[in-house]
Amino acid sequence: MAADAPKRKPNVLFIAIDDLKPLLGCYGASWIKSPNIDRLAARGALFTASYCQVSFCAPSRMSVLTGLRPDSTRVFFNPAQPQDLLRTRFPDLVTLPQQFRNHGYITHPLHKVFDGRTVDAGHDRASWSVPYGPWEMAPGEKPAPGGYQDPATKSRLAELAAQGKPASGPATEGCDIADNAYHDGGVAFTAAKRIREFAQQTQPYFLAVGFVKPHLPFIAPKKYWDLYDRAKLPLASFQTMPVGSPHDPAFYSNSGELRAYSDVPKTGAIPEPLQRELIHGYAACVSYIDAQVGLLMKTLEEAGVAKQTIVCLWGDHGWHLGEHGHWGKVTNYEDATRAPLIITTPDQKQVPRVTSLVEFLDIYPTLCDLAGLPVPRHVEGKSLVPLMRGEKDKLHEAAISQMSPGAAKNGLMGWTLRTPRYRYIEWRRADLSSDTPRITDQVESIELYDYETDPLERENLVSKPDHLAALKEQQSLFNKLLPHLPKAAR
Repeated sequence: MAADAPKRKPNVLFIAIDDLKPLLGCYGASWIKSPNIDRLAARGALFTASYCQVSFCAPSRMSVLTGLRPDSTRVFFNPAQPQDLLRTRFPDLVTLPQQFRNHGYITHPLHKVFDGRTVDAGHDRASWSVPYGPWEMAPGEKPAPGGYQDPATKSRLAELAAQGKPASGPATEGCDIADNAYHDGGVAFTAAKRIREFAQQTQPYFLAVGFVKPHLPFIAPKKYWDLYDRAKLPLASFQTMPVGSPHDPAFYSNSGELRAYSDVPKTGAIPEPLQRELIHGYAACVSYIDAQVGLLMKTLEEAGVAKQTIVCLWGDHGWHLGEHGHWGKVTNYEDATRAPLIITTPDQKQVPRVTSLVEFLDIYPTLCDLAGLPVPRHVEGKSLVPLMRGEKDKLHEAAISQMSPGAAKNGLMGWTLRTPRYRYIEWRRADLSSDTPRITDQVESIELYDYETDPLERENLVSKPDHLAALKEQQSLFNKLLPHLPKAAR
C-alpha cells in the first residue's frame, strides 16, 4: 500500500445478546462455562459497571441504536402489536447502523437487533444496505414456535393450536441435537458465512448479530446442559423484596413472563427444584451462546479480518434469577439494569477492565469514534474511548435507568441513578397512555440502597437518619441529571 493511501476503516461485528446478565466467567462467575466470551474480554475492554437505559427488550434496543434516552424515544414498553415506532416518530433520525451505512459501510442485521415490535426490520432500508436476512437451520424439521424441538412438546402445541386453545410450552428444553437445529445456532452459522463473504469485498462492514438466548424459554442443546451439575448450582441468596420497599412482590409483574410457561406455577414461590432447573437452563443457554460467539471469533481469524474488526458484545439488559423473589427483567434493581459490555479494537490499546460507570447510550458514539466517523448531534451518550485508552477515569456521575411496571395501567414511572456507591430510585405519577407522555412532579415513593454495606439491596435506607445526607445528595444529583422532569417538592 502506498504511504499516502487512505487507511481502510475497521469492520464492526455488533453482537447483541438477549436477557444476558453479567453471569460470565470474565465477570467473576467462575462456575459459568463461557470460555469464548472470556477470551474476547481478555483482549478487549470489559466494562464492569455498564447499565442499560430500560430493563426491557424493545426500549433498551431502541435507546442503544438511536442514541436517545427513553424519555426522548418515548418507547418504554414492548408493544403488544408490532408497529414501526422508529420511522413513525423519527423519520429523519440517523440510527447507529445508518450512520455507518452513510459512511460507506455494508450494514446487515441477523435475527434480533432492533426489537421487531418497534421497527419494521424488513423495510428499514435506511439502516441496512443488505436487508434483514433469514438464517440457515440444520436440515430436518424446523422448530415449533418458541424454538422447541422436543417431539412431545411440538405434538402437544400442535394439538392445542388445532383446538383453538392457548398454547404454551415448558420453560426449559435440552434436546440432543446440533447447535444450528435451534435458531441461535442457525444465526451464528449464517453470520459466519456473511463474515467470509464480506471479507472478500473492499467495503468495510457493520454486521449486527442478535442472539435470543438466554431469553425464555431456556432452550439449548443437551451438551450445554451437560456442562453443569444441577445440585451444585447457586441459588439467589436473598429472595424477598427489600425491607422498607414501597412495593409488594407483585409490583414487578409477579414474574409474569416466567409464569406464562406450562410447567411453572401461576402464583406463589418458585419451588427449589424448579429454581435449580431454571438456573441450569439459563446457564446452559449462556454456554450455548458462548459457543456461537466462539464460532464468529474463529471465522474472523480464518477470514483474515480479525485484526481489522471492532467487536462490540452487549446484553440488552440483565435478568433476575430469583433475586428479590423475582424471575425476569423489568425492575430498577441491579440484577435487571446491569448487563455485560465488551469492546475490542484492532489496535489492542485499550485497558483490560473499565470500572467506571457507563451507560448503553455510550455505545453509539463509541463505535463512531473508534471507526473515525462523526457522531450525529442528536446522540445523548458519550464516547467511551477516553476510558478505554486510560485517558480518563470517569465519564458519568451516575448511570440512569428507568422503567414503568405497566404504566398505562398504574400510572407510574421510576427513574434510578446508579452511582459508584448508591442506587436512588424515584417513582412518580405519569400518564404514558399516549405518544406524548406526561410526567408529573408528584413523587409516589423513593428508594435508596448502599452497595458498600448492602450489595444485595436488602434494605431501603430512605428512612434511616444516618443516610439522610446521602439521600439529599442523590436527590440533588437526580435534579441535575434529569432537568427535563418537573422539579418535585422534597
